[in-house]
Amino acid sequence: MLENHSLVRLNAEFFERHKDHAEILSKQERPHLVLVIQVGALTFAVPFRTSAHRPKLGKISHCFFFSTSGRRSLSKEGKIPALDFSKAVVVTERDIGKDAVIDHAEFIEMHDNMKTIEARFRAFLKYYLDCIKTGENLDKPVIRYSALQYFKDEIMSLNFENDT
Repeated sequence: MLENHSLVRLNAEFFERHKDHAEILSKQERPHLVLVIQVGALTFAVPFRTSAHRPKLGKISHCFFFSTSGRRSLSKEGKIPALDFSKAVVVTERDIGKDAVIDHAEFIEMHDNMKTIEARFRAFLKYYLDCIKTGENLDKPVIRYSALQYFKDEIMSLNFENDT
């Protein structure tokens, strides 16, 4: 059983099935570590990014940024480690490879902020679905280049009516 909040790698078969989907992160030399998050009946794999851009003020965040990571100081362009909600994918048991290990400081920060991470991911999913349903903001990079576009049929069934 795939556990909520587990850290895993996606397997080669997943990437082979999605090889024509340009927005799914799939560089061969990268480990593709993901955080598993359950939303309704769906299981999402949210990828860790080494260097993500901060969103503009007042915009819904497409990432959870790690503020305590030692890797944060490595970037000269102001990019920092993050969980990238816009590159999340829908997965099943058959898509999962080995368990994953992340930087200790990032793990502690992630663990301490899991409710915030889940809430922000759900907020991003709701925003993404609202954009798809209304046809608004489809030209925004965070929507246009989202990996969620390949799972539209699955995610359209999500119901956020009872979210607070």
